[in-house]
Amino acid sequence: MLPIHNQIQLIGRAGHDVELLTLTDGTYRATLRLYQNERVPGREHEAQVHSLVAWSAVATQLHARIRRGDRILVQGKLLHRKFEVNGQPTVKSEIHVAHFSLLGSRSITRSVSLAAEPAPETFG
Repeated sequence: MLPIHNQIQLIGRAGHDVELLTLTDGTYRATLRLYQNERVPGREHEAQVHSLVAWSAVATQLHARIRRGDRILVQGKLLHRKFEVNGQPTVKSEIHVAHFSLLGSRSITRSVSLAAEPAPETFG
C-alpha cells in the first residue's frame, strides 16, 4: 500500500502583511490569509480565503519577504485545529506552510524553500 501524504499547493495573493508572533519559548509563528480569485463566465465572482501558518525559519522568511497584495505560491499540509469559542466547539482549517515562492509577472523572482520544523503542540 502506498503511503498517504498530506500535501497542498496553492497560488494566490497575500490579503495583508504577515503577522509575526514570538512565543514564550522563542519560537516564531507567522499568520497570513491567502486570497484566490476565480472568475467563471456567467457566475458571480467569489474569493476563496485560506488561513496560512508558518513556524520558525519559514515564519521569519515570510515576514521579511511577503507584503499585502503579493502573488505567492505556498506548499504545505492541511491541518484542522479544534478549540472552543464561548463553549461551542469550533474547527479551523489551516495550511501549515513548509515552502513558499514569491511570484513575479514573468516568472518566479524570489523563492524560499526551507525545511519546516515541526509545529509545537500548543499555540502559546
